[in-house]
Amino acid sequence: MEGEELREILDALSERTRYSILEALSQKPMTGDEIAESVNRSRSTVESHLSLLLRLGLISRRRDDKRYLYEITPKAEAWLNQEVPKTDITIEKKYPKFGRLSSSLPLTLTLAMAMTMMYFFINSFFIPVPLWLFSLLFGLLIAPLCPILRRLLLSILSSALILSILPPLFIFQSNSLLEFFLSFLVSLSLIAAISLPLWYVSRLLMNRARIRV
Repeated sequence: MEGEELREILDALSERTRYSILEALSQKPMTGDEIAESVNRSRSTVESHLSLLLRLGLISRRRDDKRYLYEITPKAEAWLNQEVPKTDITIEKKYPKFGRLSSSLPLTLTLAMAMTMMYFFINSFFIPVPLWLFSLLFGLLIAPLCPILRRLLLSILSSALILSILPPLFIFQSNSLLEFFLSFLVSLSLIAAISLPLWYVSRLLMNRARIRV
């Protein structure tokens, strides 16, 4: 491998967004919009990184109907797997292993709903548990799984809806529409107030855990 090319590849992999793009594409081919959502960057920012990765031969692009699909190349996979060709330089992973847990939206929503239902049944039929304590546990477990803020907001919204819907179904409360709305608003506000700062802190910690070459 030529020295200039090696330097360019090292520079490309040392930038966290480009490395995130390669990590995402190592899972499956994606469109530009899917990549932008996966790495939580704007489409215009992603486009500039894709151009460089294409030029270096780290990704490829093919036409699929009316859209372009981007794929990782064997050359990039060798770098990600620390199998750098024709050099003794190795690249360490930039993300802790638990970072990949954040890639599945269905998994995150399922966990959020399961936690909420468990909280409801424990609080209603066994021992009273304050909502703030549930919100704290919710944030600690769910926030690290959400690389994109929109994913966390969907989890919070689903949890608040469940806490508003379950009481009439299981303890036969005759709630009016106003009572339902107030219950939803209180649950949503408290869970969001605790979970959002925890999400922000978790993103800061994960960014600091990334290792630059």
